[in-house]
Amino acid sequence: MDKGRKAVLGDKRLSSEPMECRDGVQEPCIWSSPEGGKMKLNLENESSAIAVGFDMDYTLAQYKPETFEKLAYQGTIEKLVSNLGYPEELLGWQFNWKYMVRGLVLDKKRGNILKMDRHKYVKVAYHGFRELTKEEKVGTYGNTLIRDAFDEPDYALIDTLFSLAEAYLFAQLVDFMDKNPGRVPARVE
Repeated sequence: MDKGRKAVLGDKRLSSEPMECRDGVQEPCIWSSPEGGKMKLNLENESSAIAVGFDMDYTLAQYKPETFEKLAYQGTIEKLVSNLGYPEELLGWQFNWKYMVRGLVLDKKRGNILKMDRHKYVKVAYHGFRELTKEEKVGTYGNTLIRDAFDEPDYALIDTLFSLAEAYLFAQLVDFMDKNPGRVPARVE
């Protein structure tokens, strides 16, 4: 086994030394947790980094979801306000990372958040944070199986832990827009 391993991403290198396995295997292996649970990214020229990637299923690193999602949420709000002209009062909004779950679908045209079963039947629907009545839900989505529905671009799937902040902010913006017509910039296509 090589003394050091390098993964090359463009001109960047991720280095790690072989480490003691914690899965009962005697030989050092690259799938072990690093000593102390920390891994370093050694960029030869940090100023040329244009992106940082995250593994979506938490297999390579264990993130603190409440911290990560809070940062994503705050960064998105800052961009909405500074780059897209949204009202500054959004900067005071807070994120509750426990509110949303994976498996939701955002209906971007109607401002609804849907929880469906495996047959694409809408079991629960919210408009922002307001639960739709059964009549509203059935009137909008029907009460039978709808095949090939709920696809992009009109819908967005909340299928990773990294999407929870997006869904929560979506609900907040829907409520804000309903209560404050005209305060959010017109949609840009």
